[in-house]
Amino acid sequence: MIRKPAAHKSRTARRGTTPRPLRAKKPDALDTLIAASAQALALPFDPAWQGGIRLNLRLIFTHATLVDEFPLADETEPAPVFHA
Repeated sequence: MIRKPAAHKSRTARRGTTPRPLRAKKPDALDTLIAASAQALALPFDPAWQGGIRLNLRLIFTHATLVDEFPLADETEPAPVFHA
């Protein structure tokens, strides 16, 4: 007996349901911050820069979190400032 190859159908075709419509993506907070900052500072903004700006902001926020979480005693004083 020779077996015929099964025809591959999509999952939605097998289930007999229609595909769900794509949901609109919720805007990312960093994208909103980037757009608002560029507008507030009247900076020219090329959309191609979005990825690099987002990467730098995430890195800055990661470093800020590390600094903020560093435990300091209540008696800790700031370092003195020396002028040459």
